Amino acid sequence: MTALPAFLGAALGNKLENVSRAALRGRAQAISDAYRSGGNSSVIRTEDDSLAYALVRMPATYAAVRAALAQAVDVIPGFAPHSLLDVGAGPGTASWAAADTWPSLARMTLVDSNPRLLDLADEFRQAPGAPQADMSVRRGSIADALNETQTAEVVMASYVLTELALDAAMRAAAALWRLTDKLLVIVEPGTPDGFKRILAYRNLLLAQGAAIVAPCSHEGVCPLATGDRWCHFSARLPRSRDHLSTKGANVPFEDEKFSYLVAGKGFGDLVRGRRILATPRVGKAAITLTLCAPEAAADIAIGRGDKDAYKAAKRLDWGDALIT
Repeated sequence: MTALPAFLGAALGNKLENVSRAALRGRAQAISDAYRSGGNSSVIRTEDDSLAYALVRMPATYAAVRAALAQAVDVIPGFAPHSLLDVGAGPGTASWAAADTWPSLARMTLVDSNPRLLDLADEFRQAPGAPQADMSVRRGSIADALNETQTAEVVMASYVLTELALDAAMRAAAALWRLTDKLLVIVEPGTPDGFKRILAYRNLLLAQGAAIVAPCSHEGVCPLATGDRWCHFSARLPRSRDHLSTKGANVPFEDEKFSYLVAGKGFGDLVRGRRILATPRVGKAAITLTLCAPEAAADIAIGRGDKDAYKAAKRLDWGDALIT
């Protein structure tokens, strides 16, 4: 399971002192309802709103982004970026995941239209144990970020393009690519619609010469472009007592489903392997893996008789890449 870094958990805990959990629960529900009905972060207007959002959404978003980055790093292990642009940054969730992934980051620029979320990001930056990168926080819309921001080695758009109509999201993705020196990371909800958007961004970026770093096993036509299956992954995270209370939940963990795309420039030949597209199925005689392949998602069975391969397969999970 992937938990928030200790400095974030401690900072959130400090802010929760003397705050009504019942009030947070009500605000969290209102924010969730607004997002589900197609709204955006404009519903977050007060400090309690931003705290409720951070408490119920930051852990899941962090776990999803961190999982996506881990899968990308497996393909480009020597990459050590120094600059990051996080568009639609909110309280900086994706930036903290990137800083944990790449301690080399020295400059992070966070852009968001919501002042309350940016205030929270700035507080987290000042928390004991926070990453030491030079971080700037700037209020502005996605359009402002795309028009007024310098390029960065890593550009991130986490759960933000989904707030735009698809044609506007496609224009934004193209602009994000122009701001990218090395790596563009886009994360969307792990729904059929989220995957359709990822697929559209993939086609757009391939047409502009991008190399797909992850999750794809290849740069041909996606075998899941048609049919009932969609490409998504799952990240499990622990729920704190306050998280459980604010969300009105009773299960001590949460599974965040997400779809994502990592596109790169100038990385040369990539050894991507074949991505596992579902939870491995363990039977009496074999482990069956559903793998990404150019023509169609393909199942392969690794029998107990092949002891080394079977032992290796037991360590694999949904989202890992099988290197052969």
